[in-house]
Amino acid sequence: MNGQMKRYKESLKNTSEPVLLSRVQKRVDLREIISYARKKGVPVAELSEQEKSKFIV
Repeated sequence: MNGQMKRYKESLKNTSEPVLLSRVQKRVDLREIISYARKKGVPVAELSEQEKSKFIV
């Protein structure tokens, strides 16, 4: 096993389980947040936490 595969397997051990949507209590209106970011001309990741919180239902 080469070093790259070893690092990959280590990263898998440190990765958490996927979060099921049924367990998520807060919902985000993705269409609206993406539309808002496009109008602003920035990626969603660059929106402030305050701006993102407007779209949490």
